[in-house]
Amino acid sequence: MPVPDSARYAKDAAEAIGARFEDLDDGDGYLFRITKGARFVLGGGGNICAYPINSAVAYTVSRDKAHTKAVLRSRGLPVIPGGLYFAQTRRAAMRTPGREAADAAVFADQLGYPVFCKPNLGSRGTFAEIVRDKPMLADYIRRVSVDFEAFLIEPQFDGVEHRVLVHDGRPVFHSTKGDPPLVGDGQSTLAELLDAMNQSIATDGVSALPVSALGGDAARVPTAGERVPLRGRRNLSAAGDIEQVSETAPEPLARLAISAVAALSLRIGAVDMFDISTARDLSDLVVIEVNGNPGLRTLENAKRSDLIRSIWTSMLNECLSS
Repeated sequence: MPVPDSARYAKDAAEAIGARFEDLDDGDGYLFRITKGARFVLGGGGNICAYPINSAVAYTVSRDKAHTKAVLRSRGLPVIPGGLYFAQTRRAAMRTPGREAADAAVFADQLGYPVFCKPNLGSRGTFAEIVRDKPMLADYIRRVSVDFEAFLIEPQFDGVEHRVLVHDGRPVFHSTKGDPPLVGDGQSTLAELLDAMNQSIATDGVSALPVSALGGDAARVPTAGERVPLRGRRNLSAAGDIEQVSETAPEPLARLAISAVAALSLRIGAVDMFDISTARDLSDLVVIEVNGNPGLRTLENAKRSDLIRSIWTSMLNECLSS
């Protein structure tokens, strides 16, 4: 069983600075300690924030997409509008009326289909889906309620998706994301190709996309090599593409990303943004979300392990200095 990326990166950085790395999770890597002299720092994977310089409050707020939007709006930063609704009825007495599944259906009707739905506390693209009509919304609520209490409904935006990772007010890298593609083999239907992709992403704990995501094309057999993009989620863990990676972030993206990370009091954070300008000239940007525990697999895949080591050694040197 592979250990989490954060454990691999932490161990590499610890060795680079002469610190001791201890796996406290029987080799699974979800809990570890790094020690140098009389000082130590704990870290891990999964729900543990990988970055010890991010405060618990900042990280926890960033995990909550609705709270993140509220913070960014309070600073005048552009966010995707939408509403927060509950897929589960437990704790209904603890919240104001108007946030239940029936209210979500009314809101989606008012917003106009298709809409985009995602769990409020979700990650890695799981249950991030385009919902095209009321029956699909009812099905979505039924499926998401198994794992998540609340979800967001947003208008569907089309645009180029950018990510900028910021460390202490400085952009570290910029990437653009692409839709996950189904690649035809000349024999399989789109439904069969989708099933194969769903089985692959399930190993990362990512939810399956329903066949309804294919619209009316489920039975079509694409030609060999034909790429059919699946719109809606572009996360690497959900088979999304990374179209480019650069150490240099265009100034409008860098400015918005730095402001968003600072608004949440994060020291390290990755900001996902849409460029919804007609000319795709970065003149109209909107924040999708801010990740206070961003993965660095994009850098690893781009053969930039030097940047990963730089981030980690900088953190460890700070945390372990006497």
